[in-house]
Amino acid sequence: MEFLFLIMKLNRKDVLRFAGLGIGLYLLWLVIYHFVITTHTNWDFLLNYNIVSLSHHLFHFFGIETFIDIESNHVALLRDLTRHTGVLVGDNCNGFKLFSIFSIFIIAFPGNVKSKFIFIPIGMLLIHLANIIRVMALLLINDYNPAYLDFNHDYTFTLFVYLVIFLLWLYWIKHYGKKTA
Repeated sequence: MEFLFLIMKLNRKDVLRFAGLGIGLYLLWLVIYHFVITTHTNWDFLLNYNIVSLSHHLFHFFGIETFIDIESNHVALLRDLTRHTGVLVGDNCNGFKLFSIFSIFIIAFPGNVKSKFIFIPIGMLLIHLANIIRVMALLLINDYNPAYLDFNHDYTFTLFVYLVIFLLWLYWIKHYGKKTA
């Protein structure tokens, strides 16, 4: 409820600034992502591999054997090499775009600039952790009941990750966002 009061306290100028800056930053991000990052870097692949590698190590910590397989620009996390049950992590699933959405929400909302520079990396790490948990859960679902994989991939865990982003944003607004109009 307190979140709604904070939002309602914003004056028209702040709302227009948030919307304009948010849209502008998102369009800038799209241009940079499509014309620079995807064509001149391997950041997406590195993030794909990082998610699978960390998931693999966490499974190993819990005594669950997994395998990593690189398939083109996707990285697969497999439970069983003979049955090829696993999940692929590709550019649309690695959270890179989610980092930008989260960062844009924080940057565009009125508030303390110093807290933005501190909170954005922390939030990105938490989103990355949520994505690792998502990949691990999807692998287990695919291994034990593959009929539920598509639903959970498309809805349950998409909602989970976006909820994490929304709650992080709410936390930042409550503690560091502009308090008065």
